[in-house]
Amino acid sequence: MDKVLRWYIDGNISRSKTEVGGTYYLDADYYPEWVHITCRLAGEGSTSMIIDINDDGTSIFEDRPALTEKQTKKKWTTIPRVPMREHSIVTLDIDQIYSQDTCRDLTVELGLSEV
Repeated sequence: MDKVLRWYIDGNISRSKTEVGGTYYLDADYYPEWVHITCRLAGEGSTSMIIDINDDGTSIFEDRPALTEKQTKKKWTTIPRVPMREHSIVTLDIDQIYSQDTCRDLTVELGLSEV
């Protein structure tokens, strides 16, 4: 891996949010390789927590990564091999949350390899 972008959201994840945990400005062209999602306390409910990572406002995924009920970690590797270009802005969204109880202390990491 040439670069890892990391977002950390402290506390309960109780609602959908856009551009959480800060933004990144890419210093070179990269391919996204994997996403690793962890939380300290798992959420509960019939709906999963779904995240999205955007490159200049466009999702890098065809299918967005999710944590299902009582899951505290997941590695996602099914990411289209589309280059993320130098000077683009990379952001994290929380598109959907658990239906019954929130997860807590979320970390999302995006592994990148240079083109």
